[in-house]
Amino acid sequence: MFAGLLAIFVIAFLYLRPPEGALSDAEYVAIAKATPQGQLFFDAYDAPCEVTRVWTVQVNCDYLPTGATATEKFRVHIDPRTNTIIEVEAQFTPR
Repeated sequence: MFAGLLAIFVIAFLYLRPPEGALSDAEYVAIAKATPQGQLFFDAYDAPCEVTRVWTVQVNCDYLPTGATATEKFRVHIDPRTNTIIEVEAQFTPR
């Protein structure tokens, strides 16, 4: 029973890991910037983006404007197997 359970976890891990031909960080940032929310965000802010790869690829472009108390947030989750957008999180004031 333990061997069967271990085999299922190994297969799931191999299936869920990013493919060998994953895109570069710059390409993932370009996908995020091409969304409607991304276009609004980057019209207002020149924020740096950080790409994190776990099960999905997360592009974080958070920015704290000078004199502001709240962080302007823009985050995109991308499926690395298909390079499609799973979710867009946006919490910012468009200009």
